[in-house]
Amino acid sequence: MEIEIKLSVHSGDLPALLRAVGEVATVVEPAATKRLESRYYDTPSRKLKSKGMTLRVRRSGRRFIQTVKTEGKGLFSRGEWEKPVASFAPEMDGQADGLAEVFLTSIERNRLVACFPAWRSDPSRIELAMDIGVIRAGGRELPVSEVELELIDGTAADLFDLGARLAELVPLRLCVDAKSARGFRLADDAPPPSVKADRLEFPDDISLEDGMRESLQACLRQWLANQASALDGRDPEGVHQMRVALRRLRSAINFFKDFIPDPPLEEFRDQSRWVAGSLGPARDWDVFLLETLPPVMELWPEHRGLRALYEGARRMRDDGYTEARVAMSSPAYTVFALRLAGWVERRGWRVGLSEDGMQAVKRPMTDHAGGLLDRLYRRAMEAGDDFDDLDAEAKHQVRIALKKLRYAGEFFRSLYPRKDVKRFRDALTEMLDLLGKLNDLTVAQGLCGALLEAADDETLASGTAALVTFHEQRGQVSDKALSKAWGDLRIADPFWRD
Repeated sequence: MEIEIKLSVHSGDLPALLRAVGEVATVVEPAATKRLESRYYDTPSRKLKSKGMTLRVRRSGRRFIQTVKTEGKGLFSRGEWEKPVASFAPEMDGQADGLAEVFLTSIERNRLVACFPAWRSDPSRIELAMDIGVIRAGGRELPVSEVELELIDGTAADLFDLGARLAELVPLRLCVDAKSARGFRLADDAPPPSVKADRLEFPDDISLEDGMRESLQACLRQWLANQASALDGRDPEGVHQMRVALRRLRSAINFFKDFIPDPPLEEFRDQSRWVAGSLGPARDWDVFLLETLPPVMELWPEHRGLRALYEGARRMRDDGYTEARVAMSSPAYTVFALRLAGWVERRGWRVGLSEDGMQAVKRPMTDHAGGLLDRLYRRAMEAGDDFDDLDAEAKHQVRIALKKLRYAGEFFRSLYPRKDVKRFRDALTEMLDLLGKLNDLTVAQGLCGALLEAADDETLASGTAALVTFHEQRGQVSDKALSKAWGDLRIADPFWRD
């Protein structure tokens, strides 16, 4: 199983990167350059890709090496098997029928090996491969300029820590996509896919510490797996799922804060809030353009104000995605992601834990889950007291409290009977869906206000009036529906109680 991380780097920054490696690590094998040409194979129906496999034949000098890789459990680990072959033609023991070359890569690799951290008596050995080249498929090209850090021996936490230290010294951007993933997308002319959260499945006796670690890793996987889609921007679900992952991450941190010393958690919470905030405008304008505005424009397709609203919203959406890309391309983003990944990998919460605290995190997670869910449930019910009389802002606070309860339920639901979980979850989901639609209209009114402030235009004003009037008259979310959903939720049995 190989464990590696990829970081995009500008070719002009490679000399600075080499110097930075020498400053923070001990180079034990100096840099050596070689040219690599690789060809990737699959069937026209992408049979191997659908099974999470890639098949590559690489030429280095006069040698040809065939490699099969499989998806690992996490973003940074994969299975890998190699064997020498005679040429670029793959040798699959009779299983190569239907295989054809899909794309190729031509790379100049500058490779060295370093020990990190240099001050420790047993540092990890890490290979750094700085790759400059191109991916070619179907007459199209995609440049490659990146550094791969692969763990030779030692601990994975050191790999993340080295990546973070280098990103503090040289402008680097975390890149979670393998060359093979980029090559297939180039060949198929397809956008990067969005990724929803994994369903967590915990054994009954899992400790709080192990459950916490798996929960945080799941949030990291969902967050970073959507990075390419969010940067690309063609699939609006990329930004949406990335924001969901970051909210789940903050929720997980809050769930476990009673057992972890505050300093690292406060920092991680603040940074995750910053990243999520940078994605907010892009997501808000996506919802406006895809959900809020279309039903009004279908009714009045020739309305000049609505067309002006549409064009202004598109410009604002583009600006929102620019803001998101700037944040995701920043060194601070990369350092945060790698530091958090390293902290989770090494179980950094143990630093500063008292003996009682250590015993607490080693107890079964079931000892803690019910109490946490109860606290979140009570807060949500208290926030929604006299629900029918609450104003829009108070209902928004109910929504926030219920979302925290839902995230906690998703983390812990495998510890409880599925039938009980489903009944409660259905009622919670219905309530949150209605409150979400109510919030979308509130957000839309704010977005229209921003457009009007940027351009004092009577045409835009007429479009805004038409939009608001339509949704108010059509009752996008009726008081009756909200009241019924709240009543159904209040009588739903909390699944964590006996």
